[in-house]
Amino acid sequence: MSVISIRIDDRKRKAIKVIASLEGKTISGIVGELIESYVEERKDLIEMSDIMKLSEMSFSEWDNPEDEIYNDL
Repeated sequence: MSVISIRIDDRKRKAIKVIASLEGKTISGIVGELIESYVEERKDLIEMSDIMKLSEMSFSEWDNPEDEIYNDL
């Protein structure tokens, strides 16, 4: 799982915290739900396989035979 930091106005943060508390949720849970909803509504824009293909190029420079010695550490 990854960590993401966002900046939010103090008044909005306090409001979200109160609402989350009343609903028995955490701020992280609410943000997670919002992100899931956002992605679900827009998933037709890009498929996960496309994202994985794009990231393969980024990580390909890390894959080389010289690093095989570190696999067992």
